[in-house]
Amino acid sequence: MERWNRYSLASLQRGEEDQFGKLLISSAGQREMHKIHLLNAGVDTVRQLYQGKPCLTQFDEIINVYNEGKGATMRLFDVDWAVGAGAAGSGFRYRLQNNELGVIVFFQARHVKIENIGTHLKIELSPHFIQERSPQQCQDFMYNIAAHMLSHVEPIGCAIHLALDVQGWEPPSDFMQHFVTRSKKIMRIDGIDTLEFAHGNIATTYGRGETYMFGTAGALQCCIYNKTLEAKHRDKMHFWEGIWQHAVDDDLNSTYNPEAPVWRIELRFHQSVLREYAQGIPCNVDTGEVLDASHGFNRFIDVVPHLSGLWRTAMQSYRLDVRRNLIDPAWQVMQEDARFYCHEPGFMYKRARKAPGLGNEKNVTLAFGNLISIYARQGFRTHEAVRFLQRSGMWEDLAEYYRRRGVDSGQFRQIVEQKLIERRLVGKAA
Repeated sequence: MERWNRYSLASLQRGEEDQFGKLLISSAGQREMHKIHLLNAGVDTVRQLYQGKPCLTQFDEIINVYNEGKGATMRLFDVDWAVGAGAAGSGFRYRLQNNELGVIVFFQARHVKIENIGTHLKIELSPHFIQERSPQQCQDFMYNIAAHMLSHVEPIGCAIHLALDVQGWEPPSDFMQHFVTRSKKIMRIDGIDTLEFAHGNIATTYGRGETYMFGTAGALQCCIYNKTLEAKHRDKMHFWEGIWQHAVDDDLNSTYNPEAPVWRIELRFHQSVLREYAQGIPCNVDTGEVLDASHGFNRFIDVVPHLSGLWRTAMQSYRLDVRRNLIDPAWQVMQEDARFYCHEPGFMYKRARKAPGLGNEKNVTLAFGNLISIYARQGFRTHEAVRFLQRSGMWEDLAEYYRRRGVDSGQFRQIVEQKLIERRLVGKAA
């Protein structure tokens, strides 16, 4: 599987690659990814399962309120809840729900006798509950509920949805022809009438290729959709814009454009999938260091250190290719740069920009020479090299450098051609 080599202007001056660089080069040419902005990488949904023996007095109290009929409410764990029936596909008889808080509690498994130990509790956290709390606070909140409702309580697995919100990218018109997946269940949804999320499924009537879904809710599922339209439809734009506005670039300027659409790539890991991953050896995606010797993904908090690695692995299983055995450059950037519960490295530094071509001549010539070596190694022709230089992000500095030395466009082309020939015949590109 061929991947793109990534560079930044700073790394080109050193003659090195930059794992977070936005200038991507391969045998297929050069692509500039500076317009792609990752607005938010976060956990969208958590579903935590607990096993234990029901505390019958607690269950009886809730069921008595449920029997009062539709609209029944009660206060438990310092929270007000609406009490209702569990959905048929949930596997539970009853539910406690508070949409303002962003939590649903399903309890009493349909297929286990209430007097027996079993998976009698599932707690579901919504995006706004998760965004406003740390992973440990989320886990403590769920465990407090479980400890009140079950004895012999034990966490036995969780399902997690990871979501990346991005601007500057959208599925291309030939997306379906180049998307690689082993999943046999594929849905493309056109038109916008309704959109509802329930129990990990997306039920909709959407348009112009605005939603793509691959896989099933009981496995690893990939969903790609226009988040702006979905958020407006559900009246959640105020919440998500509050998140997106915090995204900044290298100079700490906001990257969110309210006038442009935001697309979401969402990967949904069923608890059975995470259980399979846990049998492997999870490691840090950048260093290879093993993070957790226990390899247990029974709790949400156990999975958190491995979320970025799980994202990268899943983005390889569901992958957009530009051609056979070559990943799409934008997909590679979204696969490699997303970080969950940690700062994106490019956001941690602020660089002071110099005026074009002034005081940085050495850096310009170093970057230019190293970039020409890369072009020669990839077999680019002169006109391709010139075109790629114009789009590289260093063109303004480079043009000013040669302009002050009296070199016109024709002479510059000859310089590029000569440098390509030299590197192919006697240089490192030979």
